[in-house]
Amino acid sequence: MLVLGLLLVVLSGAVGVLLIAYNTGGEQQTVTMFGRDIADVTMMQAFIAGLVLATLFLLGLSMMMAAGRRARQNRARYRDARKEAKTAARERDELADQLRKEEDYRHDPVGGNTDTMVTPPAGTPVTQDPRTAPPPAAGPMPPRHAAPPQEQQVVTNIKPGDSPTR
Repeated sequence: MLVLGLLLVVLSGAVGVLLIAYNTGGEQQTVTMFGRDIADVTMMQAFIAGLVLATLFLLGLSMMMAAGRRARQNRARYRDARKEAKTAARERDELADQLRKEEDYRHDPVGGNTDTMVTPPAGTPVTQDPRTAPPPAAGPMPPRHAAPPQEQQVVTNIKPGDSPTR
C-alpha cells in the first residue's frame, strides 16, 4: 500500500508539473508533452483534469499515511508480544527452578545425604545418624518410617453375652 501510494503521489505530481510547464495559455489549448500533441482541451476540461490529479495526489498521500499507521500498530503489537513472551519465559524459568528444588529435596531430603535409609523392625533400638539427629533438648523424635500403629482394644461397659440394644 505504501508503494502504490508513493507511486500515485509521484505520478500525479509529475503530470501536474509537466502540464503547468507546457501551458501556453488561451481559450482552447493543445496539451503537448515530449514533443507530441496529446489532446485539445478547454479551460473547464483542464480545471477538471487538475481536480482529478489533486484527488489522486491526496489518495496516494492517504495511502502512505495509512501504511505508516499500520506499521506503527504492528510494531507496538510485536513489542507487546515480545514483552509478554519475556514475562512468560521468566515465570516458566522460576517455576522450573522451584520444581527442580522440590524434586531435589524429594530425592535427597537430608540435604547431601546419599546413604540409603533403612527402617529397622519395630521394637529394635534405633541409632541416630549425627547429621539427622535432633538437638538434645528437643526430645526424642519418632522414626521417619515407623510401623503403622496397632489397633487398640475398645473398652465398653457391655459384658460378654449382653446385647447393646437392651
